[in-house]
Order: sequence, then structure tokens, then C-alpha cells
Amino acid sequence: MRKINNKGAVELSIGTVVILVIGMSMLILGLVLVKTIFTGSIDNVTELNDKVKEEIKNLFVNEDERATIKLTERTATVKQGDEFGIAFGIKNTAQGSIGAQTFRYSTILDDTEIQQNCGVSKTIAESWIKFGSGSLSISPGEVDSALIKAVVPEDAPLCETKYRIIIYRPSEGETADSPYEDLSFFLKIESGGLF
Repeated sequence: MRKINNKGAVELSIGTVVILVIGMSMLILGLVLVKTIFTGSIDNVTELNDKVKEEIKNLFVNEDERATIKLTERTATVKQGDEFGIAFGIKNTAQGSIGAQTFRYSTILDDTEIQQNCGVSKTIAESWIKFGSGSLSISPGEVDSALIKAVVPEDAPLCETKYRIIIYRPSEGETADSPYEDLSFFLKIESGGLF
């Protein structure tokens, strides 16, 4: 009669269970760590956005001022292959108890000599601006802000050009040709190399 060795089978089963328990523990700890990192990141981004909005509100020093842009000397200096956020604010100067108004904005190239200045077409220069149009709903007396991005490719020429942010309220009959406010800024492209 042959003897069956159950000891080896039991050891294999216990080893498998231990490996599974350790693996599941590591998976759970990894998921908790990832959740903690993402939650912290989201909180930091929200706090940063709130601080930028507060900073833009502080730029409105004159009661009659309707829009402002946060740029040193109204120039966004961007290196080749880089991107740059351009924050601007809009203040609804309407009086009374009317509800929130919709303000539309669009960013356009304001350089008729872009081909001579930068050696690129108008279409290429316009493609450097991302999120350049949109809308904001603002109550009377309140300020809101938006962000557009200048994304400059690595092969962009070293030059300087000008853009305008046109702000208008369609409900008030305003258009891009007769806007609520018109902000301008310069985009200066610098070398992205190490030297």
C-alpha cells in the first residue's frame, strides 16, 4: 500500500495564500497612495486657481476699469518648445439688479506683417494660441478671470508679435468689431536651447 504525502500539498496551499495576502495588501496600499497623491494635487491646483483669481481681482484699482491682463509690460516671453499661461480678468460694470451677463472672448493675431516679422503665416501664428476663446458668466459688479495659453513649437522663429483679446456681450449688441473691451499683449519667442 502507498502512503499519500499530504504535508507537501498543505505547505503549497499555505504558501499560495500567504503570497496572495501579501499581493493584495500591496495592491491596496498602492491604490491608497495613488488616491492620496491625486487628491493632494487637485487641492493644490484649486488653491492655485483661487489665488490667481484673487490676484486678478486686485489688479482692478480703477472703478471704471472693465478688463485687465496680468503680464509684466504686457509681454508673454516664451521659449521655443514651451508654453505660457496668460491670465486676464473681466469686470462687469453694469449697474442695477440685472442677472449675470455672458461675456464672450476671442484671441486674434494683431500683426499684419507677421510674414515679414516672424517668417510665418498668419495661420501658424494663430495656432500658437490655445484656449483663446470662450465665455464667462459674470454678475454686475463682479470680476471673473480666464486663462489662455501660448504654446510655442520648438521650430518657431525668434521674434515678437502682437495679439488681442476681444471681449464682448452679445446680449448687449456688442460684437468683436464693437467690443466691451479690447486687451492686447505681445508674444516674444526666445531661444529654447541651453545657450
